[in-house]
Amino acid sequence: MKSAAIVSAVLLIAGVTADTTSTTYPGRCETTKDCSTYGSNYACVSVDTSVAGLEQLSMCIPGSQVCSGRIAGLCPTFTSWPSKYRVIQPICAFVEVDNCDQQFNVTVTSSAGSNGTVDDDNDVTISSSSGNGTGTVQCYQRNFTVNDEYVVVNGIYQCLDKAKYVANNGGYIKNITDTVVEQCGWNTTSQTLCSGHGTCSPLVDFAQDYECKCNAGYNSSDYCNAITSNECSSVSQCGTEGTCDFDEGTSNADTAHAAQTEYARVLRTTTAPSAATRLEPQAPPLLRQQRRL
Repeated sequence: MKSAAIVSAVLLIAGVTADTTSTTYPGRCETTKDCSTYGSNYACVSVDTSVAGLEQLSMCIPGSQVCSGRIAGLCPTFTSWPSKYRVIQPICAFVEVDNCDQQFNVTVTSSAGSNGTVDDDNDVTISSSSGNGTGTVQCYQRNFTVNDEYVVVNGIYQCLDKAKYVANNGGYIKNITDTVVEQCGWNTTSQTLCSGHGTCSPLVDFAQDYECKCNAGYNSSDYCNAITSNECSSVSQCGTEGTCDFDEGTSNADTAHAAQTEYARVLRTTTAPSAATRLEPQAPPLLRQQRRL
């Protein structure tokens, strides 16, 4: 009913000029309309950051499971963009909003445990309450609990950079905030979430515990570090394993069909890059060119 409002609240307008075929900023966009290059199921999704000059970054990614509204999904990653953008590490965060039109109550079942552990869709029930009609967004009320601490939040899921998430205590209880980044592979040595190849996202919608949800082609068992296939989530999310394009000769119709399976079939090298390549990946060429290292 309010899906358009939810999307508009989460898929923010970026402060860069849209050019989805840019070889320097592949997948860059301002609105979802800019993503038609890739097919009908791509969305322009923003990551909210506090990095000077990079406050809102938007990219076209497959749209069926993006982090937005009630969906604890995926966010853009920027390993194919210039190095200054690679400091952005996305977390699908439950962000408090104050412009609710209709509120849905999220109730954790008693079987979920004393800390409200949610690791299955059946661990929560969602019921509607009356709205005041003055807001623009459907929101969800979630009670976050750790031991004797609890915080009730009316919010929706949005993509937030790790630095801003930690600075703003994005888990609302410090224990949750600290645990979330640890669950996605952050430590003093790595200083990276999900190896830069995925989104730090709740196990399921409204879960307190998080995991790495990897871009296509990476293994979640080691924080999205290991390569598992020659697939990529999109032309802009192939990371350091070379440059990604749609398979040569793919039509727009074929591309749209591929997007329905949540990623476009693209080419990627299966050989490990050198250390220098890992630090400074080559920029992707234009769509439909052959992929080269």
